[in-house]
Amino acid sequence: MNTDFDFSGRHVMVTGAAAGIGRATALKFAAAGAQVSAVDIDVEALQQTAASSDRIHALGCDLADSTAIRAMIKTALADSGPVTVLVNNAGVDRRIAFEEQTEEQWRWMLSVNLDHHALLSSLIAPGMVSAGGGAIVNLSSTAWMKLAENLTAYHTAKAGIVGLTRGLARDLGAKGIRANAIAPGRVVTERVAGQVSEEWVADTQALQCIPELILPSDIADCALWLASDAARMVTGQCIIVDGGVV
Repeated sequence: MNTDFDFSGRHVMVTGAAAGIGRATALKFAAAGAQVSAVDIDVEALQQTAASSDRIHALGCDLADSTAIRAMIKTALADSGPVTVLVNNAGVDRRIAFEEQTEEQWRWMLSVNLDHHALLSSLIAPGMVSAGGGAIVNLSSTAWMKLAENLTAYHTAKAGIVGLTRGLARDLGAKGIRANAIAPGRVVTERVAGQVSEEWVADTQALQCIPELILPSDIADCALWLASDAARMVTGQCIIVDGGVV
């Protein structure tokens, strides 16, 4: 997709920006003129993302730690002013058999995949209001719609993101803030690319209406559109980007 979006003068925050969808999204926003706060726990890989553009500022943060999140937000706002686009992308799809999962593992999975979306949104929303509005884009997944094995906590979190998004859209819309979600299908990130086989590719293409592999940039393009004025009347939606599987 060729995009002509202009985010000059905007402060965009992207979580999980060290690799995959988050990295592609941070780079796309920077190329469109935004100042990007790129957030991830993997500081070394995050620095590689930041090295790709002088508009990207790396912020290391454990998004399962609310104290660390609050400190990171203070730094980001002090450096670049109010965030007007928030892309909550970070997440982990760790497989754990439900009957073997401990309470600590369950809480950690929801913290990494859902809770920080809500906390970041609540901390950033006041600045969006003072700046005249903004956009929140939350990354869900089609996994909870298709129900893979041993991902109950992940499914719970990713389904919860859709509910959170709709709630944010209702509560914040009158204040000039739009909230939408993206549910990607099988995306060939760097991690996935090192594991795929010819059979996996054939199976993926057979499932999809569009028989092409989905790239991180495809999800990033959707995020840019949802955050742009071109989608000014779009809120409370979950956009499925899976080539037509669901």
